[in-house]
Amino acid sequence: MYSAYNSTSIGASHTYNGRVCQDWSGSVNNERYKLAVVSDGHGGGDFFRSDRGSRFAVDVFCKCADEAFGSETGSCAGLSECEDDEKIYELLKSFMSKVVAGWNEVVENDLAVSPFTEEEMANVTDHARASYEKGEDLHSAYGATLIGAVITADYWFGIHIGDGKCVVFGNDGEVTEPIPWDAMCYNNITTSICSPSAVSEFRYYFSRELPAAVFLCTDGIDGSFASSRYHHDFYRLVLSTFASETEERACLELEEYLPELSAQGSGDDMSIAYFIDVDEIVSEPELFKRKKLPYLRILRVGNFGASNPSDDYMQKGEIEAYVGTVRLDLLGLWGFQEGVMEFEITSVSDDRVTISVSGTEYNVTPAERAEITFRETVNGSSEYDTLFIYFMMK
Repeated sequence: MYSAYNSTSIGASHTYNGRVCQDWSGSVNNERYKLAVVSDGHGGGDFFRSDRGSRFAVDVFCKCADEAFGSETGSCAGLSECEDDEKIYELLKSFMSKVVAGWNEVVENDLAVSPFTEEEMANVTDHARASYEKGEDLHSAYGATLIGAVITADYWFGIHIGDGKCVVFGNDGEVTEPIPWDAMCYNNITTSICSPSAVSEFRYYFSRELPAAVFLCTDGIDGSFASSRYHHDFYRLVLSTFASETEERACLELEEYLPELSAQGSGDDMSIAYFIDVDEIVSEPELFKRKKLPYLRILRVGNFGASNPSDDYMQKGEIEAYVGTVRLDLLGLWGFQEGVMEFEITSVSDDRVTISVSGTEYNVTPAERAEITFRETVNGSSEYDTLFIYFMMK
């Protein structure tokens, strides 16, 4: 029923700066299970071999998965009938322990064959240099995140260390991010497979309810979208392509789009791996289509700030509604550079957008517009500035 795919693309900023791609991805299709996995090397001076680290993480995850799930006697074969949550956790922890141990072993082998060079160490921090020169914490140079998922006939699970996202579509078309988020991941800080406590830091999700699709991505992809809503809609577009094109064509279109997404979005390397029940997507394509999104249509009229009272303006703009600050001048709604020049969108739903102007909140719905007027008398003349804000879906 399922098919697994993966793709990795170097980031636009890495191409511009002449840096190597730090990401790696993989997928496996066989009769007993399907697998998707992505890894993002940390990059930067102290992690100068993280491009190798991400590749090692993907390769080791695939190897360990084959040992655990590739036969009836595999080390995780007991998951098929296990109903005890604690036992499920212990089996997955054992699997993750083997992944981390395998990664460390590959790193040790790589260090034995290829010790650090002075050229590699040229840009490391003083603290890292001191450690590396003592032969301590060498694995950090290979640091990387890891997200892997496996699906069998009886269950599926996802395992995660570090940042990036796992996005799941149910057979009803609803979308979730079921693996708990790691509070230790913020800004450019992330947990890592190179950590001595990596086994205890992994998060997971296990379910016997099989999904329609599971997408794994590194932070270069999810960092290219203003919110999870837009990130999820990106995957809906991918699923719609699988519903209307051949699998080969759908994969190719996604692969070709990743460099463009990087250039328009985060600029970072991009990796995606996923498995899809293509028959399910084709049979119910309407469930997985990109949903219409809330937009605001804005009309600005007035003469506020005019050098001559007879001067006036009428300006129109449109913006996709997302939580954050809207600068009216960037929309071409500058009036005479007086009055309201920005407002906050504080919440967004499919039938309401709440905005805040100078501490006053307005609800904009399909049936209710916001009308915001400021008036002043200047040199005996009345000046005003009015914003009409309308809700629409598109």
